[in-house]
Amino acid sequence: MSAITFGRFVAALPSGLIALLLTTSTVTAAEDAEELMLQAQVVLTKGRPQEAIGLLNKAIEKAPDRAELYMLRSRARESTGKYEAALEDATRYVQLEPGDAFGYLNRARIYLSLDKPNAALEDANKAIELAPEEPDGYYRRADIYIELGKDAEAKADEMKAEELDRKYQGTTE
Repeated sequence: MSAITFGRFVAALPSGLIALLLTTSTVTAAEDAEELMLQAQVVLTKGRPQEAIGLLNKAIEKAPDRAELYMLRSRARESTGKYEAALEDATRYVQLEPGDAFGYLNRARIYLSLDKPNAALEDANKAIELAPEEPDGYYRRADIYIELGKDAEAKADEMKAEELDRKYQGTTE
């Protein structure tokens, strides 16, 4: 079928059918992105971050607004020492999921790798604001305080994190 004939064919289709065809292709793209993400997770756990990045690049092409793809690619890029690229992905994740504390914790870790402790502290504080009962935020902030030479604040956050850990484990010492 020539391009002109195909164009006339599509134009003659009822709009409901065109919408159905477009929806089907979108579902397929989302399913493809999911499969690529799962493959990337497998190869990343096998220590092949470059391969994971390639798979995630393809997945992001298919589902550019899927936040978890950026989180995973951020981690893969970070593991290869590509901190600026990892930071871009971490920031994109935060833009897509601004209410997720773990996105800020991930980005804070990358900021520390880039020797930007003040930016890391901002993100750790935001994570704690979003999830004050989550011990990981306090542990991450303690690490940042250590980098900043604030030992008393680091110790207080470590104690708070340990307290929350015990609470979740059902023990109080």
